[in-house]
Amino acid sequence: DGISFSLQRGETLAIVGESGSGKTTLGKSTLKLLSPTEGRIIFDGMDLGTLDNQGVKGFRKRAQGIFQDPYSSLDSFMTIYQILEEPLVVHGVRDKSERTKIIYKVLEDVKMYPPDESANKYPHTLSGGLKQRVGIARALTLTPEYILADEPVSMVDASNRAEILYLLSDIQKQYGVSFLYVTHDIATAKHFSNRIAVMYAGRIV
Repeated sequence: DGISFSLQRGETLAIVGESGSGKTTLGKSTLKLLSPTEGRIIFDGMDLGTLDNQGVKGFRKRAQGIFQDPYSSLDSFMTIYQILEEPLVVHGVRDKSERTKIIYKVLEDVKMYPPDESANKYPHTLSGGLKQRVGIARALTLTPEYILADEPVSMVDASNRAEILYLLSDIQKQYGVSFLYVTHDIATAKHFSNRIAVMYAGRIV
């Protein structure tokens, strides 16, 4: 309701608020997974509301999401390799050896060693923390400029939370990516973000 903010390249903005305050709705709108009833979302000069199907596909390559529940956001019938390969196939990386190279690199970036062994596993054989690393790796396959991280550590064991946030910080330095970090945990927001916006009842307060 009347929200306005900007996010710079390579910056992390945390959106903090209680359940039901509108954080996830806002986040999904920035990925064009939801369309706002009013207002505009401008990404690098493009109005997301005016994009046709081809334009949306181009935008998807530049903007990705890491979602809250790693148990439901990964297809249990696909290997890690197939999960990471899918966005590359969709976006026209035709050379199989090139796809394999990218997949092994992102697995190394999220510290899943050795990548060839990790790639052949199925999600049900992994812990919640490792599943979320796969989710992060999938977001990185297309080297996006913007990532929505929607409560990425809320369903991960406490022992793994700091590790995953440090990993996201390392990825930000390496890729120069911008993050919108959605959370209800103000302590992690303090450590992981450059700025914090607090939401309450659909507004930034």
